[in-house]
Amino acid sequence: MMAMFSHDGLKDSLTQLAAPPRFYDELHRELSRCARSGESFVVVKFELQATSQYEEKVLDFAEVLSEASRVEDLCARLGEYEFAILLRGSQSMAVSFIDRVIQRWKQESIYVKFWSSMVVSEAGESPLELLNRLDGNPLKEAAISF
Repeated sequence: MMAMFSHDGLKDSLTQLAAPPRFYDELHRELSRCARSGESFVVVKFELQATSQYEEKVLDFAEVLSEASRVEDLCARLGEYEFAILLRGSQSMAVSFIDRVIQRWKQESIYVKFWSSMVVSEAGESPLELLNRLDGNPLKEAAISF
């Protein structure tokens, strides 16, 4: 089995999603871009239920995120069971993205719960402030019935 959580700074070794350092760099860039343009973006965090089938479920979830995302979105694995996506767009686009993830997860008949939360960027905020708001938001269980 591969290491539970390792990366080369750019990609997660297991899922090939963006690694935390790359995600934080892109978050900083996106906040700077939005400060210049006056636009906003959304960060969605997902936490997957811990499971004995660790590698398989983490890979399945990473695939679902990748398939549900657009080219301009950045999917990342931030922790053992924690994922995030940086979405250029509105909160309603983020809600649609979460719905796509839920539908895809159902289609795969994967019986592992996950939770999500999101924040919309605010003008003048730092990456740390945004991440603190994201961590402070309560996680909502995905409405999946099996």
